[in-house]
Amino acid sequence: MAMVIQRLFIYPIKSLQPVQVDAVELTDSGLRFDRSFALIYTPKDDFPTGTTPPLARHLTIKKVFSLALFRPQIDVSWTRLTISYVGTNPPSTLAIPLTPSPLSASNAKKFLVSIFGTTAISIDMGDEAAAFFTQHLGSDIRLVFIGGDGRREIPGAKYAHNWLDAVSRSLEENLHPQRIKFADAAPLLVTSTASENEARGRLPEQDRDEDLILRFRPNIHIDVRGSLPPYDEDKWRILSIRNGMDAATQAIIRCVYPCVRCLSINADLSTGNMVSRDRQLYGLLARDRRINEAFPHKPVFGQYAFAGPSGAILRVADEVSIIERDQSSSQAQIQAP
Repeated sequence: MAMVIQRLFIYPIKSLQPVQVDAVELTDSGLRFDRSFALIYTPKDDFPTGTTPPLARHLTIKKVFSLALFRPQIDVSWTRLTISYVGTNPPSTLAIPLTPSPLSASNAKKFLVSIFGTTAISIDMGDEAAAFFTQHLGSDIRLVFIGGDGRREIPGAKYAHNWLDAVSRSLEENLHPQRIKFADAAPLLVTSTASENEARGRLPEQDRDEDLILRFRPNIHIDVRGSLPPYDEDKWRILSIRNGMDAATQAIIRCVYPCVRCLSINADLSTGNMVSRDRQLYGLLARDRRINEAFPHKPVFGQYAFAGPSGAILRVADEVSIIERDQSSSQAQIQAP
């Protein structure tokens, strides 16, 4: 039985909860609308117009668990992004254009945002958006949209031994995005149902009804339909995506290195706090899932990936085939002491 795409997620605002979709377009910087926006702490020092924008710190759910209380929605016309705050401070909503107009951006403040060592120009979304997030987060916060050419370089060289080979092969094939927006380290994150279920089994029995994959923040979640063991995706290198009604390949996904996880996977998405110790996936996975040699103390779940060609549409229920696997033995598991 063929593997299929079970779920697709885009994250319009970095570190907020996802929007689950039935179909999404691939672009040369990942999934359309994925992580186009980010939240930043307002820089203390102002700067004259025309000078180099100040460097701004972005907010991340690995440090600010309350970001889980903001729930984005995209309207049916794919033009409006609505963010609902579901906490008690009090509940409220903000609506913004999903794609800000160039005219509105031309006179807006600009900031330089650094993520994983690479930077991008960001464009301020105005005082209304800033007031909304400032009210609920208790700090001076600005919402920004990625500016410039809308992309930044991928910060991947230090993450895996095969990084340069994967990038060069992707360039030769002319299929895969080589830049990203506000995503951490690669355009896409791929996970599997087998790994999801294995991780679920590490939780206390009474907590296993949680929609657990949301804590891992994938873009493409693949149903292996019982045909593969947990964490088999550690060895995936090239996947092909086909519509069940059409034998032609729609898209190619190249997995490039295992995703090392941070404390974001300990966030309680329903309360905006940290989960109890017995539900903390970071520690539960660190027992035997420390397999990225560049980060031997961090657990791994899922694979960072490129995909293309730009313009291809991925859909839930599309068939997935493994075209190439990593045959090396360099990713042997590192057992916890």
